[in-house]
Amino acid sequence: MNAMRNANVTGIVWLLVRLYVGYEWLMGGIEKVFGEGSVVWVGAKAGTAVAGFLKGAIAKSALAEGFDPIKTPHPAVQEWYAILIRDVFLPNAALFSYLMAFGELLVGLALILGIFTRFAAAMSVVMSLSLFLAGAVSTIPQLLTLSMIIMLVGTNAGRWGLDYVAWPLEVKLFRAAQERFAPTAHPS
Repeated sequence: MNAMRNANVTGIVWLLVRLYVGYEWLMGGIEKVFGEGSVVWVGAKAGTAVAGFLKGAIAKSALAEGFDPIKTPHPAVQEWYAILIRDVFLPNAALFSYLMAFGELLVGLALILGIFTRFAAAMSVVMSLSLFLAGAVSTIPQLLTLSMIIMLVGTNAGRWGLDYVAWPLEVKLFRAAQERFAPTAHPS
């Protein structure tokens, strides 16, 4: 039990969790950016895959044509999210296609390398939650849960990674920016 109180030991546990989550995002990002199906994610046909996914999400909601609330009182996609999909995401499918493809790639790399771990985990939560609310399941609940834990564990999750070296520099830069942009008190 004393081993679990040792930051080096728990850091190894979080390293393994971080590597798993990072690997999942990295493989998805590589497939979207460089794989055979990349033309529907980035390039001339960007947005094709996202639009198809989003239309499928709307079809799982109360906005679906022929929706019967008696037969399906709890659709897989909430109506508020389906409206957001229809009115915001779908008209900007090409933009969200690039954001998703490169977001998966960068989040995966950051988590594997252990750099900006908390921020990368937060972006993993955002992507996972977006997919989960749109009705995707697969490994999304695991990625969402593990990403939230990594985000909450914070600095210790990046102990065995580049954050160990970068964290003091990040804190110094943050404090310098805070001092520079902090409002100054005016004499009364």
